[in-house]
Amino acid sequence: MEATDTTLAALAILAQITAGVIAIALVAALVSPGARKALVGSWRTLGTQATWLAWVVAATATGGSLYFSEIADYVPCQLCWYQRICMYPLSIILLVGALLKDRRVSLYAMVFPLVGAAISIHHIYIEVNPDKEGAACRAGIPCSTRWIDEFGYVTIPVMALSGFALIAVLMVVSFIAGRKADAADAQGSGAAG
Repeated sequence: MEATDTTLAALAILAQITAGVIAIALVAALVSPGARKALVGSWRTLGTQATWLAWVVAATATGGSLYFSEIADYVPCQLCWYQRICMYPLSIILLVGALLKDRRVSLYAMVFPLVGAAISIHHIYIEVNPDKEGAACRAGIPCSTRWIDEFGYVTIPVMALSGFALIAVLMVVSFIAGRKADAADAQGSGAAG
């Protein structure tokens, strides 16, 4: 039980750090032209590794969800399964995209974090408003069940939403970096010809 509590706390802290980094970067980019320039300037560097970073997030989330169900014995509800359906393929799609250095991976992978985030948001709503839970969620394990509740609000769907959001941001970075690289390649081949 102590190992489970430690793992839960670590994953909850990781989710909070992820949310904090995204929030700080977005606010800084919106408020400060200098910060925006620094962030955009670093996108080239980050862009080359964005797919790998997104894969690490997806693999960590996949491992975490398997830990919850297979080791901690938390039975997934229907909405948890839908979130898994969106996260698990990302572990493979992003790995293959990273290994092949496919600049288009952000285009065909993006649907998964977007749909997964929407499901996570709905799941969080159901946790907060259990009376809104549909009949399908009440069959078996109720979707309003909070297996964990770290820091008073970090539940499994909140951690999933953090993962989906970070993957989506990294896919946008990957897309932008890919477009910049394509433009640079086109300029280079135009100058050579």
